[in-house]
Amino acid sequence: MTTKRGEKQPKTGRTDAKKGEKMVQKAKKVTINYFSRGEFKEKSIDILDIYAIIHKGRYAKRVAELRSDYLALLTNHDSTMMPENQIEGIHTLPEVRLPAGMVLLPVPTSSIQQLEQLRKRVALFPQTMMAFQSVGGNRLLVVMCFERTDGTLPSEDREVALFQQYAYRRAADFLLASTGMKAEEADEVVNQTFFVSSDANAIWNAQLTPIRMEQPMEELTEKTATIIQEAASEPMVQDVLPGYSQLEMDILKFNAICRKLSFKRKRPIDEYLLTVAHACHQAGIDQEVATKCLLNVGDYWEKEVLIRSTMDNAYQKHRMGMVNPIDSSLMYQQLMKDFLKRRYLFRRNVVTGDVEYQEKGRYITSWRPLTEEARNDINNAAIDEGIKVWPKDMDRYIGSSRVDDYDPVRQWMNSLPEWDGRDRLGEMADRVPTKLNDWRNHFKVWMRAMVSQWTSGAGRMYGAQMVMMFVGAQGTRKSTFMRMILPPELQPFYIDRIDFSNKKEALRALSRFLLINIDEYDQVSKAQTAYLKHLIQRTDVKERKMYETTYQQMQRYAAFCATTNSLSPLKDETGSRRYMVVEVTDVIDTNMQGEHAIDYPQLYAQIKEEIRRGEETYFDGERERMIIENGTEYYELPNVISIFCDKFKKPADDDEILTLTPTEILVYIRDTWRIDLVNQSNAVFLGNYLRREGFEKGSGEKRRKYLISRVLEE
Repeated sequence: MTTKRGEKQPKTGRTDAKKGEKMVQKAKKVTINYFSRGEFKEKSIDILDIYAIIHKGRYAKRVAELRSDYLALLTNHDSTMMPENQIEGIHTLPEVRLPAGMVLLPVPTSSIQQLEQLRKRVALFPQTMMAFQSVGGNRLLVVMCFERTDGTLPSEDREVALFQQYAYRRAADFLLASTGMKAEEADEVVNQTFFVSSDANAIWNAQLTPIRMEQPMEELTEKTATIIQEAASEPMVQDVLPGYSQLEMDILKFNAICRKLSFKRKRPIDEYLLTVAHACHQAGIDQEVATKCLLNVGDYWEKEVLIRSTMDNAYQKHRMGMVNPIDSSLMYQQLMKDFLKRRYLFRRNVVTGDVEYQEKGRYITSWRPLTEEARNDINNAAIDEGIKVWPKDMDRYIGSSRVDDYDPVRQWMNSLPEWDGRDRLGEMADRVPTKLNDWRNHFKVWMRAMVSQWTSGAGRMYGAQMVMMFVGAQGTRKSTFMRMILPPELQPFYIDRIDFSNKKEALRALSRFLLINIDEYDQVSKAQTAYLKHLIQRTDVKERKMYETTYQQMQRYAAFCATTNSLSPLKDETGSRRYMVVEVTDVIDTNMQGEHAIDYPQLYAQIKEEIRRGEETYFDGERERMIIENGTEYYELPNVISIFCDKFKKPADDDEILTLTPTEILVYIRDTWRIDLVNQSNAVFLGNYLRREGFEKGSGEKRRKYLISRVLEE
């Protein structure tokens, strides 16, 4: 078309395209509002610069303060999620407004682990421009890019609004389908904003591939949203579930259609019939099957002519099999379950709490822990078979009651032979040279207590509450003997390194290990000794797992032993009755070659038989008294007691007697030898020692004072 000189040419599509291209060039520019010198200012900046600010943590200190306030706000309101704009002072951070073509998806997460997993997933999407942790800390903000099919962006206000509406919905649906995480609904999808955060792990995609879509021409409604979702979804891998025939699948689809219609408003019979007929045709159900199913519905059993004519009309008028009424997620769930049952075996180790797996059809089969790598291998194998499955779907199956429990301890104990009558338990004790009286029988009781705890189950009134402690010179093979106690099959449940300062992990060890060796016991601090005393006396383990509200009661398996080179390892007199101190006087026999080998099945068969006969499985009063008496020489005496023992003794017949209170004794030491020990703590220690050692007291007014005499100095 030609025009005269001076006449204004009409707008063309090419003009719109050029305008759109200019919009694309501006797409990387965002608007930032910030507070400076007492007023709010606005400027245009490249979004890559925004990423650099977030990644390098320019506002890290301020964000950390606001994040702390936000977490306190959530705690006070007993909430897990709250709009971040309610954080007081958040508006002091710069606020970024995104242009057309960029969509911001705020995705709530329940933990930092979930946030990091989501970050890794979205980092793989070529459409992701940027992702970072929000100011509040419990959301991942994902920025995705869109453009029209011709590579341009809309410029008119209405086109921009429609484009952003559809882009946000498509991005949210894509994220949900790809990760299983749902983005928050956006109040405003045009000119979306966010506050500048701080995140050293923020991701940036330099090889960005925008999502292309046609320019929408009508408002986003439920109907158009459904079209978007169907266009983005993938077709079913197959239309028949494992173990189902085509006829059974058709009936299952018919039932699904009826169930969905039952949730809608009640319709007249004729309208309901037309709806069902159309839905059956769309679902690909065989016409005769659908007809017979309808004939069995109470309202239609005498109206065969009506039903058949309606079905003929529905099935001949349109293309068949466009919609599956059974939810695609249900189909894939069934396919996944069949895949897992067909190719793998799973079991849950009740001692460790871990799931183990074994692949079927292997020449060499063995149970292996289900690590993160193994999960990914199984997930990839399912995808290779055409099964659309996400890791969370498999975790849901594996974490359910469909996986049987497996107790390796009970299984090994149940496989033991009958005892042949040889006293291998006594022979095991004889390997340890010691001066402890009745050591053989003490060791037998300790071993029976340990094994009885394995097989008694949760709810046991008494646990293995005696710690067998070996003291002696270095190189006497104390730790080696402790390791020899368990058979090779149960060695994975032996541990000699526990951090008692981490109380949660120490408590969990009671149900995850059979024997806990406190190696180098003298290195355990007094503060840790108090908690160790609590652990020794526990009969079960009650634990609340992360993000759960209920406590689970688990069986305690662990017995305790200890080794040390110190000859004064006992620190706490109130808890030392739980320690059977065994002073090793020579090198322990740890030879397990030839005739010295330990027949573990017979050794534990003897223990099992003795428990069945009713032999002692705990230390009674008499044995406990002997152990306490033996342990007195292994106490780590406080300094005040050592000095008292050096200077004083119980009076003899011809000794000069002093009648003093514990405090007066400390004053006497200070005045005589210039050793100042006078304080309340030392007075209590000394008083307890005098009473325990049986020092006599005075009479009358001196009934609170003890009778002592000085040790004559040469």
